[in-house]
Amino acid sequence: MIDLTIVFDNYKGEPGFETGWGYSCVVKRNDEFLLFDTGADGQKLISNIKKAKIDPFLISKIILSHAHKDHTGGLKEIQSLMPEAEIYAGVSFYEEVKKLFPYARLFKVSSEVLKVNQGVYLTGELEGEVKETALVLEAKDGVIVLTGCAHPGIEKIIEKVTSEIKPKVLAILGGLHLLDKTEEEIKNVIVRLESKDVRLLAPSHCTGELALKLFKQHFKERFLKVGVGTTINFEDKQEKVLQDKKDDNFGCQWKGWNR
Repeated sequence: MIDLTIVFDNYKGEPGFETGWGYSCVVKRNDEFLLFDTGADGQKLISNIKKAKIDPFLISKIILSHAHKDHTGGLKEIQSLMPEAEIYAGVSFYEEVKKLFPYARLFKVSSEVLKVNQGVYLTGELEGEVKETALVLEAKDGVIVLTGCAHPGIEKIIEKVTSEIKPKVLAILGGLHLLDKTEEEIKNVIVRLESKDVRLLAPSHCTGELALKLFKQHFKERFLKVGVGTTINFEDKQEKVLQDKKDDNFGCQWKGWNR
């Protein structure tokens, strides 16, 4: 099972979680815990992780999508709890992270696809107004793509995923940075996502209210309204299909959102 729990976001999901501008998601895949981005505030991040009943000391890898503080601001506090955790940072800001954490287990992410573990990949840094990498997880019915802000463009990210990692995209989560886009531009994004047969969309953070509205109208039950505290469960590629799961759920269960 792959469990994704949003632990930092400016949108509300489940009661009792603290919101803040930024994004972070805990990935539990089999017995391993990864942290994708660290939000803007370490104390809020740790509080939300514990609220989700996740032991932060179990996190073995920290993936940083890009250098912006609303995605790296919690790194100091979370790294102090797990100094042995591996940290993956793009080449565009690797040296900055190294100066702050000279003794950390730090790994440089180039522009090439990086296989972190079996079924876990990084796209490598993509060019854009801000260089950024996305996290890709193999699931039963395709790959799950996590983006911090998708500054290079979600279309460019998905193109790299489908051409260099796996051809079928099951779900997209995270910020899509469409908050300054027009309705026409957002509809063009929808066309591109449909052309790649994206099955589920769970955007938040910097996606923007207009984009969220248009995504909900178009994708209908394939759109998941998410926020801090939301957990989404996917079947792992290696797992057998559970008897109580239905095909129209795409091997996915979730809580903490409303249509």
